[in-house]
Amino acid sequence: HVGSSSWHLSAARRKGRGLCTLIEVRKDSGLPFVDMSCASIVALEDGWEKIKNEGIKVLEDFLDVGRIRPTVPQSADSKKPPTVFSKANYAELYTTVYNMCTQRAPNNWSEPLYRRYGEAMSDYVARQVLPALQGQTDIPLLKELLKRWSNHKIYVKWMDRFFTYLDRYYVKLQSVESLHSRGYSIFHQLVFEECKKNTRNALLKVINQERQGEHIDQDLVKGIIQMYIDLGLGNPTVYNTEFEEAFLPATSDYFVRQASGWLMEDSFPEYLRKAEAAMHAEEQRVTNYLHRSTQPRLKHVVIQALFAQPQTQLLEKETAVVYLLENDKREDLARMHRIFSLVDNGLQPIAQTFRQYVTDRGNKIVDERVEQAKTMASKSEALGDPSFIQTLLDLHDRFKGIVLECFVQDSLFQKSLKEAFEVFINRDIGKYSFAALMSSFCDRILKKSGERLSDNQVEELLTKMVELFSFLSDKDLFAEIYRNQLSKRLLYETSASEDAEKSMIAKLKMKCGAQFTSKLEGMINDLSLATDLIKEFREHCDHLDEGRQALGGIDFSVTVLTTGFWPSYQVQDANLHPQMQKAIQVFHNFYNGKTQHRRLQWIHSLGQASIQGKLNNRRHDLIVNSYQALILLLFTKDETHDLAFIQNATGLDQQLTKKLMATLSISKYKVFTKSGDAKTIEDDATFTPNDSFQCPHRKIKIPPPTTEETHNKERVEEDRSIAIEAAIVRIMKMRRTLSHQQLVTEVLTQLSTFKPNPKLIKQRIEHLIDREYLERDPNQASTYRYLA
Repeated sequence: HVGSSSWHLSAARRKGRGLCTLIEVRKDSGLPFVDMSCASIVALEDGWEKIKNEGIKVLEDFLDVGRIRPTVPQSADSKKPPTVFSKANYAELYTTVYNMCTQRAPNNWSEPLYRRYGEAMSDYVARQVLPALQGQTDIPLLKELLKRWSNHKIYVKWMDRFFTYLDRYYVKLQSVESLHSRGYSIFHQLVFEECKKNTRNALLKVINQERQGEHIDQDLVKGIIQMYIDLGLGNPTVYNTEFEEAFLPATSDYFVRQASGWLMEDSFPEYLRKAEAAMHAEEQRVTNYLHRSTQPRLKHVVIQALFAQPQTQLLEKETAVVYLLENDKREDLARMHRIFSLVDNGLQPIAQTFRQYVTDRGNKIVDERVEQAKTMASKSEALGDPSFIQTLLDLHDRFKGIVLECFVQDSLFQKSLKEAFEVFINRDIGKYSFAALMSSFCDRILKKSGERLSDNQVEELLTKMVELFSFLSDKDLFAEIYRNQLSKRLLYETSASEDAEKSMIAKLKMKCGAQFTSKLEGMINDLSLATDLIKEFREHCDHLDEGRQALGGIDFSVTVLTTGFWPSYQVQDANLHPQMQKAIQVFHNFYNGKTQHRRLQWIHSLGQASIQGKLNNRRHDLIVNSYQALILLLFTKDETHDLAFIQNATGLDQQLTKKLMATLSISKYKVFTKSGDAKTIEDDATFTPNDSFQCPHRKIKIPPPTTEETHNKERVEEDRSIAIEAAIVRIMKMRRTLSHQQLVTEVLTQLSTFKPNPKLIKQRIEHLIDREYLERDPNQASTYRYLA
């Protein structure tokens, strides 16, 4: 054994016949040169005898019985392998081979030496190795084989060193197998071929023992596996052919049997736990002793045997997907997703089951609501109860959490969740649609009189609400209802927080685009501008000759709204009180001085007035709308008026007058007593201030009459028709010619705020043909052409 020192051997033939010199130089020290000369030709047999006796036999003695000549110095470090040859022994053997290979023909013994290298090794294998392996099986075979292979590698290593010159020149010149390869080939052909079947069987057996929980000698298995790689000279061909091709089918058979047993005995979650543990064990097996190239193929085999083949049976178990969802087994759901994502299309049936389960749960909640709605008498009861929408928010929250936590936001499950919610969120639930319920839920959150929530709670609820809203088909209907409710919150100053209002609009804008929220943003902006305008108006009044008295002695402010942004309100003229008329005229003059291009239209139903009154010898401030104020101002003394007089004096129609009187005489705050039936307003009813009026509060807010609808359905339908026609024209302008089906499909794709019925699209196409935007193809009636 040379140890860690590096030696360089160079030789130069002298001019004298048959004389050779060996110069020995140690690279890493200043040792002197050693000069040895041989004056005669080395005969083949003489040279071979020397190599055999002083090299091969010494090496074989060491391999067989561990004998080392006492003259060979050993390292003091016991951890280092023993030194078989001293440096002088090695140099002498090398020189002998060198001399035999550098003599001139016919005394150049390169070819015979190459042949005898193989013969000596083959002889040793036949004499010592094969008999030792004869009749061995299982673990004893593996141990003996590994021992013999380790010895053979030492044999090859030393022989390669002795015959280095032969390897360096003869092998290259003659293009024959290198000595190292030749040495490994001898073991392969003479030993491995003889025992490869038994070796493979022993390996498979010991690996199965480990799978069943037995402790095995992993170093032994790793050593044998490395032998396969070494015999392929670093290439895993031998390993693949002689081991892996049998190992993979054997593994498949083993796990098919395991799967069959587990299917019979275990629940779905327990099966997955065992199967996943088995898969991890196989991956660890590759790390511990198999070749890394086996890993993907082994994993595929295990996945097929444990998950792909029995998937249908697994998913049919009572404890499968629905059971896990029902009992919120998140850890098992995550494991299921992790495992079946490894199977081709393995998640598809699970996603379908998930979708169906969510749909069923949602439908059940909606069915309960439909039944409940039959017993709800009033509109306020139907729209004011937040529990239904809250239940849906909780449902979405739960399943969104499962998709996030267990299904790692897998797009397939996100799509399934979306499709499931779209099914029941767009069901017909009677008079009050989902759009109305959702908008009323938002209204409740954003109003002062609603639940007392922190800013963070409001933000969180609004975020969840917009997520639920995204599943709604009638987004345009929601927008119309929401706009009406927002207008009331803004105009009646019942909005809890301007920041929350802006946050909700921003969320809707993010979800549906700027066009969807442009009117809502315009409303918020109008109120901001109105604040500045009223400030200017007050400054204007201060500069008038009469000062604030020009307003008729009343505290007067105006909110100017932009018609396009706000809902359309019924305008009804009324006979205003002289003080009101005077104040309005002052504002008209001020506003006309600011702009010539805008016309003011007064919406008195949205106006608000504070009237001081004395009832039952107690003063009260009555907060009412402008029409209610006109009626109250008719009763300046303790007097009685009939309905006809009130109607005449105010200039309002009879129906509205009745509604207004109802709010003042038969509702919660009975400011007036009336004749006749206490529950209805008759045509001939008379009204008198209520001397027995009782209310502990100084300030009383009397609600105005309720309007029938919070939104205009006809306006929504009209907007939809316009949107469909605009989409058709856009598409046809770009495509020029399209079939009916293609056009309908593209229109449905473009319309994001609602999903029209294909029949409605067909009607709009016919309308556009009548207006000569489109024409039918004369040769094909189902194809349309765009007319420029």
